[in-house]
Amino acid sequence: MPLPGLTFLALEGNLGDRVARLPAAAGVGQFLGAGGRHLMLAPTANLRKWAASHLGLGKPPPPGRRPKTNLAGLATSFGWARTSSPFAQRLLYERLAAPLIPLSERRDLKPPAFLHLAPRDRFPRVTVRGGERGRAGLFGPFRSRSAAEKARDTVNRRFRLRPCDYSFEPDPELPLGVGCLYAQVRSCAAPCLARLSEADYRALAGRAADWLSDPAARPDAPGGVPATVEAVETARAVVLGVGRREVELYPVLGGRVLEDAVVVTPPNELVAAVARLDWAGDGGPDDWPWLAAWVGSARGRSSYVSVRAAGAGEGLAVAIRSALPARFAPPSGDGNVGPSQGEA
Repeated sequence: MPLPGLTFLALEGNLGDRVARLPAAAGVGQFLGAGGRHLMLAPTANLRKWAASHLGLGKPPPPGRRPKTNLAGLATSFGWARTSSPFAQRLLYERLAAPLIPLSERRDLKPPAFLHLAPRDRFPRVTVRGGERGRAGLFGPFRSRSAAEKARDTVNRRFRLRPCDYSFEPDPELPLGVGCLYAQVRSCAAPCLARLSEADYRALAGRAADWLSDPAARPDAPGGVPATVEAVETARAVVLGVGRREVELYPVLGGRVLEDAVVVTPPNELVAAVARLDWAGDGGPDDWPWLAAWVGSARGRSSYVSVRAAGAGEGLAVAIRSALPARFAPPSGDGNVGPSQGEA
């Protein structure tokens, strides 16, 4: 299901009459100036009210509050599209904003951070990095670098991986290791002191990578590693777009939202809808910069379902059902895909 395109309304004549034609519904709006020049783009809960407020037709602001930017006289047309769910609104806004506003100028977004761990390295260690150097060995996303650092420390404590960045040749008497606090308190496996063979240390790092890559393997994970964290390169997930009566299932592959493969379904047909999901798409934009912010929000966290953690088929349908609002709970005795959180 492709995203809706903008419908443009010429801003000429009586602006009040023109704005009255707009729907009082949630969506994305854009003002254009002479020659089709972009002036303003934003998601809004009420297209008519938002357009009016920027054309000098809204209520005056309370004393001491800055008035809305008045585009009357500058804007020549207004483009709008209604959206069926909060996620559909965010996705449409991001798709429209991408060619207009460089990521470096987006004050509302920060580049996400990831953990990097390559178990095949000689002495693997967990580091924090961005995603600009490729996706291999990355785990995440994390909304900020500080959140990723907290997760790195959690992994190091759990698996006793080395936190240092030194180069060394293992030796039980190595001064570098003998004087290391981490080695002294046994919070590090200390491969520098040959307490663990190189092969055993790489196997330890492999177990840490498996633990990070699969949310289902972390039922007792502390808060430092959110359930939405997994191996970035192969991560498959479903983001829920919750409408009034239907649910939109957006496949996500490696941090890319495949909007052309979205499945829209009534809640009581989730099992059949899940069977139609397809992650075969490739290419497209990297959505992690804004998707990580969405996943990190209260609303987004509950709408993001990892396929690997939920399992395929009916297991995924049950996980999706449990993430839906209570109003979508099936009637008592309906065992279609299991109870929702509201029923549990």
